[in-house]
Amino acid sequence: MPIPCAVLMCHAPIALPEVAGNRARQCSLTTRAMTDVAMRLCAHAPDLVVIISPHAPRHQTRWGICTESPLRGDFGRFGADHVGLTLPGAPEAGARLNALARKAGLQTREIAADRLDHGTLVPLHFVRQAGWDGPTLLIALPYPGTRTEATMGRVIAELAEQSAERWAILASGDMSHRLIPSAPSGYHPLAKEFDRTFKARIDAGDLRGACAVDPDLRDIAAEDVVDSCAVAAAAVNYRSDGHRTYGYEGPFGVGYLEAVLFEDQPPRELGTRPHSERAHGEGRPWQSMLRIAREAIAAKISHSAPRPHSLPTPWNTPQGVFVTLRDARGELRGCIGHVESLYGTLAEEIAACAAAAATQDTRFARVTPDELPQLQIEISLLSKPELVTDLSLLDPKRYGVVVSAGRSRGVLLPDIEGVDTIEEQLRIAAGKGHLPAGRSWTIERFTVQKECEGRVSEPPERPSPTSGGPSHD
Repeated sequence: MPIPCAVLMCHAPIALPEVAGNRARQCSLTTRAMTDVAMRLCAHAPDLVVIISPHAPRHQTRWGICTESPLRGDFGRFGADHVGLTLPGAPEAGARLNALARKAGLQTREIAADRLDHGTLVPLHFVRQAGWDGPTLLIALPYPGTRTEATMGRVIAELAEQSAERWAILASGDMSHRLIPSAPSGYHPLAKEFDRTFKARIDAGDLRGACAVDPDLRDIAAEDVVDSCAVAAAAVNYRSDGHRTYGYEGPFGVGYLEAVLFEDQPPRELGTRPHSERAHGEGRPWQSMLRIAREAIAAKISHSAPRPHSLPTPWNTPQGVFVTLRDARGELRGCIGHVESLYGTLAEEIAACAAAAATQDTRFARVTPDELPQLQIEISLLSKPELVTDLSLLDPKRYGVVVSAGRSRGVLLPDIEGVDTIEEQLRIAAGKGHLPAGRSWTIERFTVQKECEGRVSEPPERPSPTSGGPSHD
């Protein structure tokens, strides 16, 4: 599909620690979610990013399309003039979009690329931190009421198809601005109802429903998220495959929601830096992660002091990790992981799981120093598990599962060779956790990005049915 993903990101400047200062902890969930969504977008390695901003200069009826380059702006008006952004624009794509939009009956105008608004700057700041430095097309919404958002979304999709490129769609928007008495637009007791309604529909992958929230409730909320989402939703034909909500909070009276609205398939690599690598030959983060795992195992089995490890900031956010070891014949030699992070950084998580896989998997003897050179290491990065109440939402090739009852829990990674049905996947996971039969289970699903040594540019081989390993979490 020419549009591999569409995401929603808030545009609160305070999500930047440089702007928030001593208030950063009050919106740390949003900052982390913005980082996660930006990394997810970059992991799809798009050729172009389209951003729809409700704060770019608006006209009563005309869509704004930027045909200039580069895009520039800073956060000086928010007390952080030392934080700025420069990205290449997409003049040719903008000109083609302008022509195609007019052909579809839309009114358009050109907008400038300098002095970017915060609706553009904030999401692009996080996307830039995640490694994006490719062509970026800015679109400004008209004022509410034209009801042309779906048309623009379809035009974007048509142009992406014609270009034979991969275009990622980024909808910028904040939810209710009236959640508390000190909120920017005052307080209204029904404002929270808009946030509850809109978030519930995004959580459920109901993009049509999210774009059709009661107009009166939207007015009460003083929101600016629906129209930009309506463009993104129409661009992907309202499909919500791979949708996931990363965070929601409203500590300052404005609702901040971050989500993947659609992705055609999970990206193989989290935090890819496509354009930087093509231009400068920088190493991929997987190489660093695999090196951290190998060094952690070496230190553990030789009883030497482990040295501290780190990854670049955009990739060091903690998350669930499994490390799988295979011997020279490709047979499983150990697998330990955490479904949810136990450490402060991803580097620490990888090191801990790698050392445990080599020495604490009770199915195998400890790895010896003589074995280490022949071991192949595989790292799996897990998304946050989400509750499943309908088994039809499972897919053993796409989703791993967590099956629990009381304090007992079993975990199985996805895409296991020989595990082809949902029933078989759940049975194996339950058996790994020694869950009692005949009791109701709580079932969660998660997705995985994985890579193994020597195959960073190719898909790794599928693990054996036992490779889920015991979960020490």
